[in-house]
Amino acid sequence: MKSIKTQKTQLDNRETLIVAVDIAKRKNTGYYRFPDKTDVKPFGFFNNGHGFNMFWERIDKAMKNHGIKNVVVGIESTGSYGEPLIHYLRKKPVRIVQVNPMHVKRLKEVNGNSPNKTDDKDPKVLQILLNLAMPLA
Repeated sequence: MKSIKTQKTQLDNRETLIVAVDIAKRKNTGYYRFPDKTDVKPFGFFNNGHGFNMFWERIDKAMKNHGIKNVVVGIESTGSYGEPLIHYLRKKPVRIVQVNPMHVKRLKEVNGNSPNKTDDKDPKVLQILLNLAMPLA
C-alpha cells in the first residue's frame, strides 16, 4: 500500500478556494467562502457519481467566475463514506485535505457554544479549521 506523507502547505489567499465537505452516507454537504470573504450557502449533493459531478461543476464555475486558480477540498475523516469522493477528486486538479473529526467537534463547541451536529454547521466549522491549518501567503 502506498504511504501518504503529511506536509504543511502555504496558499495564496487571493488565488485559492477552500471548500469543506461534510461526508454522510447518502447526501454530503459542501461549503466554501470566496477569498473576498463572500459566503456561499451550504449546499447538498448526493454521495454518488452524479452528485460528485454536480459538486465539481459548482466548484469549477465559482473558480472561473472569481478568477481563482487553485482549490483545496477539506474532508472530515469519516471512514468509508468519504472514499468515493476522494477517488473522484484525485482525478481533478485539486488538493485534498483530511481533517480529524475531534478537531471539528472541539472547534464547533468553541465557535457555536454547542456540540450539536447539523449539516449546515459542520462544513462551515471545517472550512474555518482549514483556513487555520494552512497559512496563507
